[in-house]
Amino acid sequence: MRYLPPFELIRRSIEISTVRGELRVNVSYESFVEILRTMIRGVEVDEDWYMRTYEDIGNAVKAGIIRSARQHFVDDGYFEGRLPFPMLVEERWYLAENPDVADSIRKGVVESAQDHFSKDGYREGRLPFGL
Repeated sequence: MRYLPPFELIRRSIEISTVRGELRVNVSYESFVEILRTMIRGVEVDEDWYMRTYEDIGNAVKAGIIRSARQHFVDDGYFEGRLPFPMLVEERWYLAENPDVADSIRKGVVESAQDHFSKDGYREGRLPFGL
């Protein structure tokens, strides 16, 4: 990540209220998506990898339909569950945290923890390694 917008910028985009003594945030869906786009604009996108991995985007960039892989990620790719760059999975940790994946590998349904994460795990919200 090269840039992280300051909290104040995000806070100005939301409505804060108190409900039963607890702070609550209210925001329209459109504003929520724009807040996310503001956040992900700072994510570095490996454009060559992105276009190779997502051939549809690579072809669209080459045809001039999409301006760049980075722009696609910010506008749509993140929301489609696409990765901005390769994320290497710590195999042992991933399988310990996700016994269902380990079981799928044993059964031959999934090739590896990396394969699972790249195809499904990221979109499912699974971490590739401990934070």
